[in-house]
Amino acid sequence: MSFISEVESSIQTIFAAIGSGFQTDPAAGYGQIDNWIQHLRSTNEPALRPVVAELEILRGHIDSNNAAGMAVAFQNLGEMTAQSALSVHNFTGNGDKAREISQKLIAAAGNLRHVARMPAAH
Repeated sequence: MSFISEVESSIQTIFAAIGSGFQTDPAAGYGQIDNWIQHLRSTNEPALRPVVAELEILRGHIDSNNAAGMAVAFQNLGEMTAQSALSVHNFTGNGDKAREISQKLIAAAGNLRHVARMPAAH
């Protein structure tokens, strides 16, 4: 499985957790996020360091079940992904996949903003 496929699968897992309002395990995406961080660190690309930092911030917001913070992190990750895809034009479709992932991250951010506005269940 390619890294882009893994990212897409991970986003779907996290998106499902968001869609249920984190009524299940709020840490549903830990493994996926940790895999992204590990993979991006292993590339040793300086341009990816801000993405790794944002993923670590996202993980912290998941730890504290901070939906508003998660929304900001997803938005930032979506924008960073879109920016990185601007210069990718090849026949393998990586640029298109990156743009699609960007859209999914931004959609997740929107969903999390709605979750953050909902009153807490007691």
